[in-house]
Amino acid sequence: MSDIKLTYFNLKGRAEIARLILSYSGKKFTDETLTGAQFGAIKSTLPYGQLPLLNYKGQVLCQSISIARFLAGEFGLAGKNNIESAQADEIVDAVSDLQTAMIKAFAPDGKDVKAVANVVDNVYPAGLANIEKMLTSRGGQFFVGNNLTWADLAVFLFCTDGIGGKPPKDLSAFPKIANLVQRVAEIPNIKNWMTARPVTAM
Repeated sequence: MSDIKLTYFNLKGRAEIARLILSYSGKKFTDETLTGAQFGAIKSTLPYGQLPLLNYKGQVLCQSISIARFLAGEFGLAGKNNIESAQADEIVDAVSDLQTAMIKAFAPDGKDVKAVANVVDNVYPAGLANIEKMLTSRGGQFFVGNNLTWADLAVFLFCTDGIGGKPPKDLSAFPKIANLVQRVAEIPNIKNWMTARPVTAM
């Protein structure tokens, strides 16, 4: 049995970036998915009453971005020094802003079609334009130090899945991001995970 266990729901959601990093690393991990009822039964025992939760060699970590940042550091995807780590975090935060915009548009019932359309048609492209500029300014191949980091994985995942099943419509206006997404998709361990992962709506 693996000594790495990630617990979440049967969704991509806030755990998928951690799953992607773990898959890239090649380390065996248990991908535990809970039903709503199972979560309800243990919610009061969780440090913050929420998921995801990572059990890593006996240590428990919570909060999705903290989990992903930790795993990136463990597996050589967090940059080679403090400035590179900060540059990676910056891109992840920029992606998180776009995800948050969609989450707000979905709230409270996901039926505000105009708000969702505005995010896809306006907020996403504006955010991706800024991210494209950063990629260009850093050499055009990767976001940090000309090496793969979790920033590249976060952008790849956002462009592939979006949030709530709403990915960006078109990357043609962002050729360097589009090229990055294609290259990341061909990394063997990433390709294997994307092919084998459970099919979920969100």
